[in-house]
Amino acid sequence: MLACLGLGLMISACSKKNEDAPAPAVTPPPILASASAAASAVAPATADANANKLQDYIACYNQLDGNAHRSIDRYRSWVKDMATGPSGKEMVVYGLYKIDVDAIAKCKNSFAQAAKIQPALAKLDAAGASYIDALAELGDLVADADTYYSRENYKDDAFAKGKKLHAPLAASMKRFEEQSSIFSDEIEVENDKALDAEMQQLEKTEGRQLPYLHMAFMAKAKHLIRLIGEESFDAAAAAKLLADYESLTDEAIAYVKKNSESASSGWSNLEHKTEDFRKAAKERVRRIRDKVPYSEGEKMMLKPGSAWMVDGSQEKVSRAYNDLIEASNRLNR
Repeated sequence: MLACLGLGLMISACSKKNEDAPAPAVTPPPILASASAAASAVAPATADANANKLQDYIACYNQLDGNAHRSIDRYRSWVKDMATGPSGKEMVVYGLYKIDVDAIAKCKNSFAQAAKIQPALAKLDAAGASYIDALAELGDLVADADTYYSRENYKDDAFAKGKKLHAPLAASMKRFEEQSSIFSDEIEVENDKALDAEMQQLEKTEGRQLPYLHMAFMAKAKHLIRLIGEESFDAAAAAKLLADYESLTDEAIAYVKKNSESASSGWSNLEHKTEDFRKAAKERVRRIRDKVPYSEGEKMMLKPGSAWMVDGSQEKVSRAYNDLIEASNRLNR
Protein backbone atom coordinates (compact mmCIF):
# COMPACT_ATOMS: atom_id res chain seq x y z
CA MET A 1 0.00 0.00 0.00
CA LEU A 2 5.04 3.09 -2.62
CA ALA A 3 5.73 5.34 -5.41
CA CYS A 4 8.45 7.92 -5.07
CA LEU A 5 7.54 11.56 -4.82
CA GLY A 6 10.14 14.28 -5.03
CA LEU A 7 10.48 17.18 -2.65
CA GLY A 8 11.72 14.88 0.06
CA LEU A 9 8.55 12.83 0.26
CA MET A 10 7.58 9.32 -0.45
CA ILE A 11 3.91 8.73 -0.89
CA SER A 12 1.58 5.87 -1.68
CA ALA A 13 -2.00 5.72 -2.70
CA CYS A 14 -4.32 3.22 -1.16
CA SER A 15 -8.03 2.91 -1.07
CA LYS A 16 -9.70 3.13 2.30
CA LYS A 17 -12.36 0.91 0.82
CA ASN A 18 -11.80 -2.34 -0.99
CA GLU A 19 -13.80 -2.04 -4.20
CA ASP A 20 -13.16 -5.63 -5.28
CA ALA A 21 -14.69 -7.26 -2.25
CA PRO A 22 -18.45 -7.80 -2.07
CA ALA A 23 -18.80 -5.69 1.05
CA PRO A 24 -17.32 -2.36 2.16
CA ALA A 25 -13.96 -2.61 3.87
CA VAL A 26 -11.94 0.04 5.64
CA THR A 27 -8.14 -0.08 5.52
CA PRO A 28 -5.62 2.33 6.97
CA PRO A 29 -4.67 5.49 5.10
CA PRO A 30 -1.36 5.68 3.28
CA ILE A 31 1.77 6.91 4.98
CA LEU A 32 3.89 9.70 3.56
CA ALA A 33 7.53 9.25 4.32
CA SER A 34 10.33 11.73 4.51
CA ALA A 35 13.00 10.77 2.02
CA SER A 36 15.56 12.54 4.15
CA ALA A 37 15.70 13.79 7.69
CA ALA A 38 18.60 16.09 6.91
CA ALA A 39 16.71 19.03 8.26
CA SER A 40 16.44 17.50 11.68
CA ALA A 41 17.73 19.53 14.57
CA VAL A 42 19.83 16.56 15.67
CA ALA A 43 23.25 15.68 14.28
CA PRO A 44 23.28 14.76 10.55
CA ALA A 45 24.43 11.17 11.21
CA THR A 46 21.58 10.64 13.64
CA ALA A 47 19.11 12.23 11.24
CA ASP A 48 20.26 9.96 8.42
CA ALA A 49 19.98 6.90 10.64
CA ASN A 50 16.45 7.82 11.67
CA ALA A 51 15.51 8.42 8.03
CA ASN A 52 16.85 5.02 6.98
CA LYS A 53 14.98 3.30 9.80
CA LEU A 54 11.73 5.02 8.88
CA GLN A 55 12.11 4.22 5.21
CA ASP A 56 12.60 0.52 5.98
CA TYR A 57 9.53 0.39 8.17
CA ILE A 58 7.33 2.46 5.87
CA ALA A 59 8.30 0.58 2.72
CA CYS A 60 7.21 -2.71 4.23
CA TYR A 61 4.11 -1.28 5.86
CA ASN A 62 2.90 0.22 2.60
CA GLN A 63 3.74 -2.95 0.69
CA LEU A 64 1.96 -5.39 2.98
CA ASP A 65 -0.54 -3.74 5.28
CA GLY A 66 -3.29 -2.97 2.80
CA ASN A 67 -3.29 -6.48 1.37
CA ALA A 68 -3.57 -7.98 4.83
CA HIS A 69 -6.54 -5.79 5.69
CA ARG A 70 -8.21 -6.57 2.38
CA SER A 71 -7.83 -10.29 3.04
CA ILE A 72 -9.46 -9.87 6.43
CA ASP A 73 -12.28 -7.81 4.94
CA ARG A 74 -12.80 -10.39 2.22
CA TYR A 75 -13.26 -13.11 4.82
CA ARG A 76 -15.60 -11.02 6.95
CA SER A 77 -17.72 -10.16 3.92
CA TRP A 78 -19.18 -13.66 3.79
CA VAL A 79 -18.59 -15.05 7.30
CA LYS A 80 -21.49 -13.26 8.87
CA ASP A 81 -20.74 -14.17 12.48
CA MET A 82 -17.06 -13.88 13.33
CA ALA A 83 -17.76 -15.18 16.83
CA THR A 84 -18.90 -18.57 15.56
CA GLY A 85 -17.33 -18.75 12.09
CA PRO A 86 -18.73 -20.25 8.89
CA SER A 87 -21.91 -22.25 9.30
CA GLY A 88 -21.55 -24.26 6.12
CA LYS A 89 -24.86 -22.87 4.87
CA GLU A 90 -23.44 -19.73 3.24
CA MET A 91 -24.93 -18.89 -0.15
CA VAL A 92 -21.59 -17.57 -1.39
CA VAL A 93 -18.08 -18.34 -0.20
CA TYR A 94 -15.47 -15.77 -1.21
CA GLY A 95 -12.57 -17.19 0.74
CA LEU A 96 -9.70 -14.76 1.37
CA TYR A 97 -7.09 -12.82 -0.55
CA LYS A 98 -3.54 -14.12 -0.46
CA ILE A 99 -0.90 -12.33 1.61
CA ASP A 100 2.63 -12.53 0.21
CA VAL A 101 4.42 -14.67 2.80
CA ASP A 102 7.75 -14.34 0.98
CA ALA A 103 7.50 -10.55 1.16
CA ILE A 104 6.61 -10.84 4.85
CA ALA A 105 9.74 -12.92 5.45
CA LYS A 106 11.90 -10.33 3.69
CA CYS A 107 10.32 -7.53 5.71
CA LYS A 108 10.80 -9.46 8.93
CA ASN A 109 14.52 -9.55 8.20
CA SER A 110 14.44 -5.87 7.21
CA PHE A 111 12.68 -4.99 10.47
CA ALA A 112 15.28 -6.86 12.49
CA GLN A 113 18.04 -4.87 10.80
CA ALA A 114 16.17 -1.58 11.19
CA ALA A 115 15.74 -2.17 14.91
CA LYS A 116 19.52 -2.38 15.26
CA ILE A 117 20.03 1.06 13.73
CA GLN A 118 21.07 3.58 16.35
CA PRO A 119 19.76 5.65 17.89
CA ALA A 120 17.00 3.30 18.92
CA LEU A 121 13.44 4.53 18.63
CA ALA A 122 12.11 2.32 21.42
CA LYS A 123 8.38 2.59 20.82
CA LEU A 124 8.64 2.38 17.05
CA ASP A 125 11.09 -0.53 17.12
CA ALA A 126 8.95 -2.48 19.59
CA ALA A 127 5.78 -1.77 17.61
CA GLY A 128 7.50 -2.89 14.42
CA ALA A 129 8.61 -6.19 15.95
CA SER A 130 5.11 -6.95 17.27
CA TYR A 131 3.55 -5.92 13.97
CA ILE A 132 5.69 -8.11 11.74
CA ASP A 133 5.28 -11.09 14.09
CA ALA A 134 1.49 -10.70 13.98
CA LEU A 135 1.56 -10.32 10.22
CA ALA A 136 3.76 -13.40 9.76
CA GLU A 137 1.39 -15.48 11.85
CA LEU A 138 -1.61 -14.18 9.90
CA GLY A 139 0.14 -14.78 6.58
CA ASP A 140 0.69 -18.45 7.36
CA LEU A 141 -2.89 -18.98 8.49
CA VAL A 142 -4.30 -17.14 5.48
CA ALA A 143 -2.14 -19.21 3.13
CA ASP A 144 -3.61 -22.41 4.56
CA ALA A 145 -7.16 -21.06 4.47
CA ASP A 146 -6.74 -19.67 0.96
CA THR A 147 -5.69 -23.08 -0.36
CA TYR A 148 -8.70 -24.66 1.31
CA TYR A 149 -11.21 -22.15 -0.02
CA SER A 150 -9.74 -21.52 -3.47
CA ARG A 151 -9.75 -25.27 -4.16
CA GLU A 152 -13.32 -25.43 -2.84
CA ASN A 153 -12.40 -28.25 -0.48
CA TYR A 154 -15.25 -27.15 1.77
CA LYS A 155 -17.59 -28.82 -0.72
CA ASP A 156 -16.01 -32.17 0.10
CA ASP A 157 -15.73 -32.05 3.90
CA ALA A 158 -18.93 -30.16 4.76
CA PHE A 159 -16.84 -27.19 5.96
CA ALA A 160 -15.10 -29.29 8.62
CA LYS A 161 -11.67 -27.75 8.09
CA GLY A 162 -13.15 -24.29 7.51
CA LYS A 163 -14.78 -24.44 10.93
CA LYS A 164 -11.56 -25.71 12.50
CA LEU A 165 -9.51 -22.94 10.88
CA HIS A 166 -11.82 -20.15 11.97
CA ALA A 167 -10.92 -19.66 15.66
CA PRO A 168 -7.13 -19.28 15.20
CA LEU A 169 -7.69 -17.28 12.02
CA ALA A 170 -10.12 -14.84 13.66
CA ALA A 171 -7.82 -14.43 16.68
CA SER A 172 -4.86 -13.75 14.41
CA MET A 173 -6.85 -11.20 12.40
CA LYS A 174 -7.79 -9.34 15.56
CA ARG A 175 -4.22 -9.40 16.83
CA PHE A 176 -2.88 -8.13 13.52
CA GLU A 177 -5.40 -5.27 13.35
CA GLU A 178 -4.41 -4.16 16.84
CA GLN A 179 -0.71 -4.24 16.02
CA SER A 180 -1.26 -2.54 12.68
CA SER A 181 -2.96 0.39 14.38
CA ILE A 182 -0.22 0.70 17.01
CA PHE A 183 2.57 0.45 14.45
CA SER A 184 1.08 2.97 12.01
CA ASP A 185 0.56 5.43 14.86
CA GLU A 186 4.19 5.12 15.93
CA ILE A 187 5.38 5.53 12.33
CA GLU A 188 3.32 8.69 11.98
CA VAL A 189 4.76 10.18 15.17
CA GLU A 190 8.36 9.82 13.97
CA ASN A 191 7.53 10.52 10.35
CA ASP A 192 5.74 13.76 11.15
CA LYS A 193 8.83 14.98 12.98
CA ALA A 194 11.01 14.29 9.94
CA LEU A 195 8.56 15.84 7.47
CA ASP A 196 8.10 18.98 9.57
CA ALA A 197 11.84 19.41 9.95
CA GLU A 198 12.40 18.88 6.24
CA MET A 199 9.77 21.43 5.28
CA GLN A 200 11.19 23.97 7.70
CA GLN A 201 14.63 23.52 6.21
CA LEU A 202 13.29 23.83 2.66
CA GLU A 203 11.39 27.00 3.52
CA LYS A 204 14.50 28.41 5.19
CA THR A 205 16.85 27.68 2.28
CA GLU A 206 14.53 28.29 -0.69
CA GLY A 207 11.59 30.23 0.68
CA ARG A 208 7.93 29.65 -0.12
CA GLN A 209 8.55 28.52 -3.66
CA LEU A 210 6.78 25.66 -5.41
CA PRO A 211 8.89 22.80 -3.95
CA TYR A 212 8.03 23.91 -0.41
CA LEU A 213 4.38 24.66 -1.22
CA HIS A 214 3.92 21.32 -2.96
CA MET A 215 5.34 19.47 0.03
CA ALA A 216 3.31 21.57 2.45
CA PHE A 217 -0.12 21.14 0.88
CA MET A 218 0.42 17.42 0.38
CA ALA A 219 1.35 17.11 4.04
CA LYS A 220 -1.82 19.00 5.00
CA ALA A 221 -3.85 16.71 2.76
CA LYS A 222 -2.38 13.73 4.61
CA HIS A 223 -3.34 15.15 8.01
CA LEU A 224 -6.80 15.99 6.71
CA ILE A 225 -7.55 12.55 5.25
CA ARG A 226 -6.24 10.93 8.40
CA LEU A 227 -9.05 12.68 10.26
CA ILE A 228 -11.97 12.83 7.84
CA GLY A 229 -11.36 9.34 6.50
CA GLU A 230 -12.69 8.04 9.81
CA GLU A 231 -16.33 7.13 10.28
CA SER A 232 -16.80 10.03 12.68
CA PHE A 233 -14.59 12.95 13.64
CA ASP A 234 -14.42 16.41 15.20
CA ALA A 235 -15.94 18.65 12.51
CA ALA A 236 -14.40 21.81 13.97
CA ALA A 237 -10.91 20.30 13.91
CA ALA A 238 -11.52 19.06 10.38
CA ALA A 239 -12.63 22.51 9.26
CA LYS A 240 -9.36 23.97 10.58
CA LEU A 241 -7.26 21.38 8.72
CA LEU A 242 -9.31 21.94 5.59
CA ALA A 243 -8.76 25.70 5.79
CA ASP A 244 -5.00 25.13 6.14
CA TYR A 245 -5.00 22.82 3.12
CA GLU A 246 -6.99 25.33 1.06
CA SER A 247 -4.71 28.21 2.02
CA LEU A 248 -1.53 26.37 1.03
CA THR A 249 -3.07 24.98 -2.16
CA ASP A 250 -4.29 28.42 -3.19
CA GLU A 251 -0.84 29.84 -2.50
CA ALA A 252 0.74 27.16 -4.70
CA ILE A 253 -1.73 27.78 -7.51
CA ALA A 254 -1.13 31.52 -7.33
CA TYR A 255 2.63 30.96 -7.34
CA VAL A 256 2.46 28.88 -10.50
CA LYS A 257 0.33 31.50 -12.24
CA LYS A 258 3.06 34.07 -11.61
CA ASN A 259 5.95 31.65 -12.19
CA SER A 260 4.73 29.24 -14.86
CA GLU A 261 8.28 28.15 -15.65
CA SER A 262 8.58 26.66 -12.16
CA ALA A 263 5.97 23.97 -12.79
CA SER A 264 6.37 20.82 -14.85
CA SER A 265 3.91 19.74 -17.53
CA GLY A 266 1.94 17.66 -15.05
CA TRP A 267 1.07 20.59 -12.83
CA SER A 268 -2.32 21.27 -14.46
CA ASN A 269 -3.46 17.75 -13.68
CA LEU A 270 -2.25 18.02 -10.09
CA GLU A 271 -4.05 21.34 -9.72
CA HIS A 272 -7.24 19.71 -10.99
CA LYS A 273 -6.89 16.91 -8.44
CA THR A 274 -6.32 19.41 -5.61
CA GLU A 275 -9.69 20.88 -6.50
CA ASP A 276 -11.39 17.48 -6.56
CA PHE A 277 -9.98 16.65 -3.14
CA ARG A 278 -10.96 20.06 -1.82
CA LYS A 279 -14.57 19.54 -2.96
CA ALA A 280 -14.80 15.98 -1.63
CA ALA A 281 -13.31 17.05 1.71
CA LYS A 282 -15.83 19.88 2.02
CA GLU A 283 -18.69 17.48 1.31
CA ARG A 284 -17.37 15.07 3.93
CA VAL A 285 -16.95 17.75 6.59
CA ARG A 286 -20.42 19.21 5.90
CA ARG A 287 -22.10 15.82 6.21
CA ILE A 288 -20.54 15.19 9.61
CA ARG A 289 -20.84 18.80 10.80
CA ASP A 290 -24.52 19.05 9.86
CA LYS A 291 -25.29 15.45 10.86
CA VAL A 292 -26.80 14.71 7.45
CA PRO A 293 -27.92 11.06 7.29
CA TYR A 294 -27.57 9.05 4.11
CA SER A 295 -30.78 8.81 2.11
CA GLU A 296 -32.22 5.42 1.22
CA GLY A 297 -30.86 5.81 -2.29
CA GLU A 298 -27.42 6.70 -0.97
CA LYS A 299 -27.45 3.73 1.38
CA MET A 300 -28.06 1.46 -1.58
CA MET A 301 -24.97 2.92 -3.26
CA LEU A 302 -22.74 2.55 -0.20
CA LYS A 303 -21.12 -0.62 -1.46
CA PRO A 304 -17.92 -1.44 -3.34
CA GLY A 305 -17.88 0.00 -6.84
CA SER A 306 -20.42 2.77 -6.21
CA ALA A 307 -19.83 4.18 -2.71
CA TRP A 308 -17.32 6.71 -4.10
CA MET A 309 -20.19 8.40 -5.94
CA VAL A 310 -21.98 9.33 -2.71
CA ASP A 311 -21.28 12.91 -1.63
CA GLY A 312 -19.75 13.14 1.82
CA SER A 313 -18.83 9.46 2.02
CA GLN A 314 -15.54 8.09 3.28
CA GLU A 315 -15.09 6.37 -0.06
CA LYS A 316 -15.44 9.51 -2.14
CA VAL A 317 -12.95 11.56 -0.14
CA SER A 318 -10.54 8.63 -0.04
CA ARG A 319 -10.75 8.19 -3.80
CA ALA A 320 -10.11 11.90 -4.32
CA TYR A 321 -7.11 11.73 -2.01
CA ASN A 322 -5.69 8.73 -3.84
CA ASP A 323 -6.10 10.54 -7.16
CA LEU A 324 -4.29 13.54 -5.66
CA ILE A 325 -1.41 11.32 -4.60
CA GLU A 326 -1.16 9.72 -8.03
CA ALA A 327 -1.10 13.11 -9.73
CA SER A 328 1.59 14.30 -7.33
CA ASN A 329 3.66 11.20 -7.96
CA ARG A 330 3.41 11.60 -11.72
CA LEU A 331 4.53 15.21 -11.45
CA ASN A 332 7.91 14.06 -10.18
CA ARG A 333 8.56 11.05 -12.38
